[in-house]
Amino acid sequence: MDREQRTVDIIRQYYQYKKTNNPVDFIKSTCEMFDAIKTEEISDSTLDFLHFMANEVGLPQYYDLLLEKYVSANRQERGYLPLCTLGSIFFEATLFQNDQKLHKYQQEVVSKFDRGQRNRFILTAPTSFGKTYIVYQIIKKMHYRNILLIFPAISLLSENLEKIRTMKGMEGYNVHTLSEEEIDYKDKNIFIYTPERYLSFIDRHKDVGFDFTFIDEIYKIDNGFSIEEETYEENERDVAYRLALELGCKSTEDMFLAGPYLSLDRDNSFLNFTRENDFTILRYNEYEIVNKKYFLINGRGEYDVDGIKIVITGKTKTSIVAKIIEELSMNKENAIVYFGRKSDTETYAKRLIKDGFSMGLSIEHSPKYYFFLKHLISNFGEDWIIVKALKLGIGIHHGLVPKYIQKEIINLFNDGDIVVLFSTTTITEGVNTTAKNMIVMSDKKGSKPLKQFDAKNIAGRAGRFNQHFSGNVIVVENNFKKVIEDAPEELRHKNYDVNSLKHDVDYQITREKYLSEDQKKEKKHILERVAEYEIPLEIFRLFKVVGSKDKLTIYEELLQLPQFKWEQLSSFVKTLRTSQANNFDWDGFQCLLNIVNPIVSERELKGIIEHTFMARNNKEYSIAVVLLSSYLQNGFMGMLDYYVAKGETKDKAVKQVAKTVYNTFKYQLVKYLGVFDVFYRFIMSRRLGVSFDDAEGVSILLRKLEYNALSDKARKVSDYGVPFKLVKYYDTNNRDVVLDDYETYINNQIESFLK
Repeated sequence: MDREQRTVDIIRQYYQYKKTNNPVDFIKSTCEMFDAIKTEEISDSTLDFLHFMANEVGLPQYYDLLLEKYVSANRQERGYLPLCTLGSIFFEATLFQNDQKLHKYQQEVVSKFDRGQRNRFILTAPTSFGKTYIVYQIIKKMHYRNILLIFPAISLLSENLEKIRTMKGMEGYNVHTLSEEEIDYKDKNIFIYTPERYLSFIDRHKDVGFDFTFIDEIYKIDNGFSIEEETYEENERDVAYRLALELGCKSTEDMFLAGPYLSLDRDNSFLNFTRENDFTILRYNEYEIVNKKYFLINGRGEYDVDGIKIVITGKTKTSIVAKIIEELSMNKENAIVYFGRKSDTETYAKRLIKDGFSMGLSIEHSPKYYFFLKHLISNFGEDWIIVKALKLGIGIHHGLVPKYIQKEIINLFNDGDIVVLFSTTTITEGVNTTAKNMIVMSDKKGSKPLKQFDAKNIAGRAGRFNQHFSGNVIVVENNFKKVIEDAPEELRHKNYDVNSLKHDVDYQITREKYLSEDQKKEKKHILERVAEYEIPLEIFRLFKVVGSKDKLTIYEELLQLPQFKWEQLSSFVKTLRTSQANNFDWDGFQCLLNIVNPIVSERELKGIIEHTFMARNNKEYSIAVVLLSSYLQNGFMGMLDYYVAKGETKDKAVKQVAKTVYNTFKYQLVKYLGVFDVFYRFIMSRRLGVSFDDAEGVSILLRKLEYNALSDKARKVSDYGVPFKLVKYYDTNNRDVVLDDYETYINNQIESFLK
C-alpha cells in the first residue's frame, strides 16, 4: 500500500472515530501508519501530520518514538510552529502527570480516582497498556500513606522496589517486602507482597488497614485461567489469590485490580463480586497500543514477514525456526520462541546445536555476558543445556531454571547480548522484554490446548510500547491464530456462586448467601468442633490456605501422640534452633511427616513422604528426610551433586532439584509445616503455661525454605534474585567467601537495594 492510500485510509478512520468516539480502529490505523512510514523519507509537512494524528489518537508517544529512533538526528529545527503542531503541544501538556507523560487512555484511568469518593476499579487491558505504570501515577495523585501492592511473582517485588526508590514523587515511603517487619503506620509505607506473603503478614498484623490496594493479574482467582502447567501455581494459587482479594476488600477503602484480556461482560459470579464490593469495570481490551501482525508459516515456500523475506527449504520445524531466527537477526530484530512444554525448549535447542546453528555472537562483546557464562560453567558445568545454548546466543527460560538464572537471561535478552529466547508461558508471568517478534511453535501448553486468554497473553509479548509500533506474531504450523479468534472464556469467582464446588478452606471468605445448605451445615459443624477443643478462633484461622478439616486432623493427630513422639518433636525443634535450620533431628522430622501425611494432597510431596529407605542406623525414613537434610546442609548445588552422583544427566538433575526446591519444598511442604507449627505451638503453650507467641515451633524452618536464608538482609537479597553464594554471603556475614566476577558484579548492583 502506498503512502497516499495509507493517508486516505487513516483520515477516513479519523472521521469515523470523531463520529463514534470509539478509537479502537483509529489506534490500529495510526499505529500501522507510523510503522509503515518509519523508514521512509519524511518531510516537515508529513511530520506535522503525524504529530497531529498521534495526538488525536491520544498516543503522542508514537511521534516521540518516531523522532527518537527513526528520524534523522540532524534534521534542522524550523523557526515557526504550524497551528496543528501548536495544538498538539497543548494537548500533550494535558497528558503529564507528576512530570511523566501518560497516553490518553492511561490518563482516563487515573482520572477516575478522586479524593471525594470511594475508588474501586478493575482494569482489563492488553499487556502493552502499561497497567503498573498507572498504579504509581494513582499513588502520586492521591497521596496515599499506607499502600499494599500484590504481585504474582517474587521477582516483581524487587523490581518494583527498585522502581519506587528511583521514581520521582515516591520519596518518603518506607518499602516493605518481608512479612515479619515491624511497622510504624504513622509513616508512609508501601507493602509489596505476593498473595502468600500478604496472608503471612495478615497473620502477624491482624488489624492493619490500607489506604490503597493494588492486585495484579486478578484472573488468578480462577484456576481455569492459570497460565503455567505442571506447577504448584496451577494447583492451588487460586486459593491464596481469592483469600488475599477478600481480605484486601475488607481492609482497604480504595482498590485497583488489573488483568489482561479479561471477559467481564456476562452476568456471572465475578460480576456478583464486583457488585457486592462496589467495583467499577474499566474495559480497554481492544485498545492494542502496540499493533499485532500475524504471519502463518506452513512448510516450504517464500514468506514475507513484515518486509523480511524468509525462504523455507527445510521440512522440519527445527529447520524452519532456525531459518526464521537467522533472517530476523540479520535484520537486527530479536525474537521469543514459544513452546508448549519445558522439555521442548531444551529439545529444540539441542537439535539446533547438533545442526551447527549459531547466532555468530562473540561473548567478549559484553563483559556481563562473559562473566555470567563463566559463572554458569564453573557452577553447573559445560554439559548443561542452558550453558550450551547460551554459548550459541540462545536463552532458555522456563519454570525449572533457577530463578536468578532466569532473571539474568531476560536481562541479557533485553540488553541485546542474546537475540533469541526459547520460553514456555513463564514469559507471560510479569516478565517485560524488548521482543519485537513472537514465534509460536505450539497451540498447546503442555498437553492441553491453549485457551484464547493464554494465546492473547502470548501474542501480547510481541512488541513493546515506546520501543515498537507493531509486534509480529509468527505462527509455525499450528492453529494458534484460530485460538486467538475463539470465543473468550469468562472469569469466575467461586466464592460468589452458590452452585460452585467449594472446599472448607473457602468457608472463611464465602458469604452465607453463596453457601449451599449442606455447606452451611458443614461450616457450622466445623466451628462446633473447634469450640469443643477450646481453640481460639484467632489461632485456628492462622495459615488460611489450609482448610479447617485438615487443621482439625493435624490437631487431633498431635493430641493422640505418645510422650516419646513429643520428645522426638521437641528434639527436632531444638536442633533446628541450635543449628540455625542447617540441620535437624531425623526421627523428629519423620514424626512430623507422619502427622501431616494424612492431609497431603500433592502427588510429588506425597511420593517422597511415602517412599522410604533404610538408613545406616537400621531405621526407616522417608526420602523427604534425606532430601531436606541435603538441601539445608548443602543447598541447591549440594542436591544437584547428589542427583548427578546417582547417574542422572545434568539437564534432568537440574530440573529435578528445581522442582523439589521451588515447588515441593517452597510451596507444598511449607504449607503443611505451617499448619503443624500453629497447633504444635498452641499445645506447647498450654503445656508450658506460656503465651502462644512465646511458644517455640518450626518457624525458623519456614523462613529458611522460603528464602534459603534467615537474616533480613539475606532474605531481601534472595528476593532480588541473586546467585546462591551471595545469599549465603549475606546470611552468614562471612566476608571471607570468595565471589567470582559475576557474583561480584551482582553484589555491586544490590548495594543500593539493601539501603
